[in-house]
Amino acid sequence: MSNRWNFPGNGNGQIRGFSDAGIETYGGNELQALARETCQNSLDAIRDNETEVRVEFERHHINANEMPGHEDYGKILKKCSLFWSETQSEKAIAYLRNALKAINGNKLYVLRISDYNTTGLLGPYDDRFDGWNALTKIDGGATKSGDKAGSFGIGKNAPFCNSYYRLVFYRTLNDEGEKAAQGISRLLSFPEDSNNAMNSMTTGIGYFGDSINNRPVVSIPSLDSLSVREEKGTDVFVYGFSRIDNGWIDDMCVEILENFMMSIYNGKLSVKIQNFHLDSKALGDYMEKYRSKLKQAYCFYLALDRVNDVVERVKDFHGLGTLKLRVLVDQNEKLNRKIMITRTSGMKLFTLGNISRSISFSGILEMRGEKLNEYFREMETPAHDKWLPSRHHNSVEAKEYFDELKDWIREIVLSLGEYTSDEEIEVEGLSGILQNESELARKQNEDDKKETLNNNLGTVKVTSRSSQVKTAKGLFFGSDGDGKAKTTDVPGTINPGGKEPTTRKLGGTRKRNKRDHHLGFPNPDGNDTVHKSMGGDRNCPLENVRIVKISNNSFRVSFSLPHSILTGHAEILAVGENGKSSRLKILTADALSGCMDIRAANLRINFSSLSGNEKVSFKYSLLDNKEYAMEVNVYEHN
Repeated sequence: MSNRWNFPGNGNGQIRGFSDAGIETYGGNELQALARETCQNSLDAIRDNETEVRVEFERHHINANEMPGHEDYGKILKKCSLFWSETQSEKAIAYLRNALKAINGNKLYVLRISDYNTTGLLGPYDDRFDGWNALTKIDGGATKSGDKAGSFGIGKNAPFCNSYYRLVFYRTLNDEGEKAAQGISRLLSFPEDSNNAMNSMTTGIGYFGDSINNRPVVSIPSLDSLSVREEKGTDVFVYGFSRIDNGWIDDMCVEILENFMMSIYNGKLSVKIQNFHLDSKALGDYMEKYRSKLKQAYCFYLALDRVNDVVERVKDFHGLGTLKLRVLVDQNEKLNRKIMITRTSGMKLFTLGNISRSISFSGILEMRGEKLNEYFREMETPAHDKWLPSRHHNSVEAKEYFDELKDWIREIVLSLGEYTSDEEIEVEGLSGILQNESELARKQNEDDKKETLNNNLGTVKVTSRSSQVKTAKGLFFGSDGDGKAKTTDVPGTINPGGKEPTTRKLGGTRKRNKRDHHLGFPNPDGNDTVHKSMGGDRNCPLENVRIVKISNNSFRVSFSLPHSILTGHAEILAVGENGKSSRLKILTADALSGCMDIRAANLRINFSSLSGNEKVSFKYSLLDNKEYAMEVNVYEHN
């Protein structure tokens, strides 16, 4: 029995048109999809005793008649074209016209994609739901789990969208020593008999091999003439490869680096593209070579390569597995301000942004552990490029977990690169926008505006707020009280006339518990904490004040005190455009560094001690989620 094409009939069922959902998913990103989906499948199929998967991409230029079933496939395209030419489907008509032109030419391109150190595809001649049948017969029936990619689902369509003919051949040599080869066409429905169109309509899915059972055969000589398979693994042959220019090599290298840089760095993947060999030893050279073409990968590579500057954090995530975060912060380097999310295999899932627009950073988050990957994989879109908690069977918990993961990343990044008043933020296109404003800016009062514009460099130097930093101001009120009642009218003491603002800590039998500033008369049974007005010896601005937003209503504040204090409290103020301020209600407060016994108390944050002349830092959360310009005041108690 000779190998031939067979397109099964649809039994008067559905007619398959041009806009195949699986193929259209990758429209405009065909080469990227091919790189991601094929290398991902190969990484998932690594043999137990191997550490590195090898993948080869090689383009062949062959005579058109060397394509398996070339003559028959040309006739099929013609039947298809005749049927669809009578419809109003402009896309189908144009596609079939181009496909016929290509297949009737003298030459055509074939892209061979081969993997090694893999298991191959199991069960090519069995009725099972994984392995060979998952790739060639089952539609939308992904069988992988855990930290594997979930194919063969929609991703198996990626090779077809890179073929003029929507035609791909598969070949395998599996762990059980079985050999198999078969051609698959994802074309359009067409009638075998134009005089009896509806009763002879095909499904549009065709098979080359055992045409009676639509099963593979042991070998297809035309494939063997391109490359002989002697090691275990799988081959994909994309006939009518649509990239006929030589630029495909550079583009494929870029796509591999963008999506599998981490896999290559860790020695889990090496890729040969024609004569280019991307492995862990050559990775640095290729990153430099394609630096100008890489959208994100070069920044993430720096987060791996600059080991002495990178900070690593690890977190056990609800017993499911481990999050490992690498972050590089460098204000002198133009980093992309994103975190790359990867699987255990190292394949990039997506990049997480909207963390900070003022900190120059790049980072990589590895999802380690089968259960952890399985949990978050349930949120993935079919293209494996984002997480949507609504896709998870427990969408409420999934959203909470995703938010927790993002908050953890955000807090680490912000703690490593706090905004300072001397940092510069580069804004693309700024020089063109602000050219007419530069003269005015130079004339504006520097104390009021606190900003300088440098239009030649296209930068803005900001001294107060960014999207994450709510203020850079604060005051320290030192205490002159000694724990005894004061009645004399001297600077720094309670004025019997009620003119001096103070914070009172009353003791004895008096039950008064007033937390705010007030005017009052001395009480012999009370302890008076007296603060001088601005300009006094003990009152001064706090140094290095930063308030950083770490989640919706949570913030981290840090500052430096002129000296250590044993007890006191802090207030967080909301400052309006008119300069007036009001204290904000505090929900929670937690110590981070340089402080002890931090606790929220409505309009204030109490503490038992704060260290002087070093960074003091604590977290707090507000009762609401409004946007405020904030300041912090710290009061020392006697």
